[in-house]
Amino acid sequence: MIMGGVNMKLMKGIEEAENQMQKEKTTQKTEKKENVGNELQNTQKAVRKPQTAKGQQKVKNTAMRKKAGNEPDKIQKKQVFSFRALIKDISMWRAYAVASGKTMEDICNAAMYEYLKKHKLAGVEQAIFEAIKARDANDR
Repeated sequence: MIMGGVNMKLMKGIEEAENQMQKEKTTQKTEKKENVGNELQNTQKAVRKPQTAKGQQKVKNTAMRKKAGNEPDKIQKKQVFSFRALIKDISMWRAYAVASGKTMEDICNAAMYEYLKKHKLAGVEQAIFEAIKARDANDR
């Protein structure tokens, strides 16, 4: 009975985190649209658009479409994930990354994989972990 409550709390926590991430994405998109709109208005006021031949524009667009259509998406999609930590810790990690010639992303990825290897899940926790991985793999 206790494990059922833990599972429900875990799933509820995951759902809340996903909802928060979705809200942040929506907010960022809205802010970007507003910024782009403001920049566009400022640019239009300050600079006149150069006149181009319509035929020349069509050639460029067609070439760009053909190039985009022929090349499959070779780059894996990345999602930005952040977490809260003490500023002094983040500064230390960043200094280590710079000193070692790596990026924060490389170091964080390696650290998470190392943590997962050293802290194995068992039983119900492992089943939940596998279910979430399968669900996320199906969403892609």
